[in-house]
Amino acid sequence: MPGLLILLACLIAGHLLNFLFALPVPAAILGMLILLAVLIVLGKTPAVLQHTTATLSPLLPLFLIPVSTGIVTQGDIIAEYGPTLLAILIISLIPGILVCGWIMGKGKLHD
Repeated sequence: MPGLLILLACLIAGHLLNFLFALPVPAAILGMLILLAVLIVLGKTPAVLQHTTATLSPLLPLFLIPVSTGIVTQGDIIAEYGPTLLAILIISLIPGILVCGWIMGKGKLHD
């Protein structure tokens, strides 16, 4: 339960930053950056957070259901902006893979 509260606190902090500064970055991304900064400062992942993320990780495919529904129901927008959306997806995927690989590599060093 404390791990879930940490994740929710980071999300709320991201929403607060987005609201206060009207940043063009989604609040969830800001929350993840805050969580990343906290983890870097701590130098390790707290056990309560590890337990919560291990519990939530198998449920991640459920979070794709709203996205899939949006793709199906917004076909005209996808048709109009599809190539641009695909380019953004590919461009944003590459740094995501690199950061995840770097984080996983750091985690193996600490084990």
